[in-house]
Amino acid sequence: MLALVLTLVSAWEPPPLLKPSGPWILRGQASGGYSHYQADDLNLTLQLLEKLTRESAGTNPYQVVGFDGHPAWQARLGARRAPWNLELEIESWSESFEQTEVPFNLEDNDRDNRITCQDLRAIEASLTDLAGCIQARERFVFLPVTAQLSWMPDWTSWLRAGFGYGLGVLGGSANVVLEADYLGPDAAEPDRVSFSVQPDPLINPVHKFFAAVELVPFRHFGLEIRGGWRLTSLQSFVLRDKEGTSQVFDAAFDFPEEGDHLWIRSAAERPDTRLLWIGSETEAKAMSSRYSFHPVRGDFDGWFAALAATFEWGFGK
Repeated sequence: MLALVLTLVSAWEPPPLLKPSGPWILRGQASGGYSHYQADDLNLTLQLLEKLTRESAGTNPYQVVGFDGHPAWQARLGARRAPWNLELEIESWSESFEQTEVPFNLEDNDRDNRITCQDLRAIEASLTDLAGCIQARERFVFLPVTAQLSWMPDWTSWLRAGFGYGLGVLGGSANVVLEADYLGPDAAEPDRVSFSVQPDPLINPVHKFFAAVELVPFRHFGLEIRGGWRLTSLQSFVLRDKEGTSQVFDAAFDFPEEGDHLWIRSAAERPDTRLLWIGSETEAKAMSSRYSFHPVRGDFDGWFAALAATFEWGFGK
């Protein structure tokens, strides 16, 4: 029986559309596109931050705009032996945000009208509580790296099309800088705090399923259109690399420390009331009898699309 199986295996010939043939081709690609995801927890976090800063820090009323994706850039290097491509892809998700001259005044937490830092400076002599202006900057960078195998036969002399799969890892962080100038007769000295918000664990698996169409009008150059679906999820986020102090930051978030996680809590008796909290896992477990909660997650499942320029160099026979 074993001899029969070995004979059949050794005699099996893959179909022409699956059998590697022709010379090895070295390939490089540079591409740009868009990466979409739901980000339910992250968008809810932004809304809760808006509510928290408006009510407890006395800042300007403002509306946050939820995000569901961002531009993405990719670089790929690999080899092709028709109809198979084997490549390593390095992708970059990056975006920067900046808010300047954001006023806060703990004397008037229930304000309905819009004010400015200029308004606060005009009444600086009468301020008796924590008040001033914030300059905030944030930059996040995530770097998915995947090894990809794709099947893309030549359907004509200038057209290839097929599909593929990628398996890899995703890591990154968001870096935040918060600078505050305090106003009033007895105002404190300006202060500054910086920190990063990182996934925990830092490295997470990512899967990519995609289809691609490649136009090859020239021997060494082509254009590829690629789209597909990505599966990846970050289980929680943790505060790292905290430097400096900020009175308004501590007042808004109850003195967060290095290693604290971001949590979303729901009061057990009012499931529709969502609260944001930054604290340790030990503290969260101690409060579990009063609240149901879970860590803020990064749900980055979603579709992606990209346009790539392809460069090829053949070698061998």
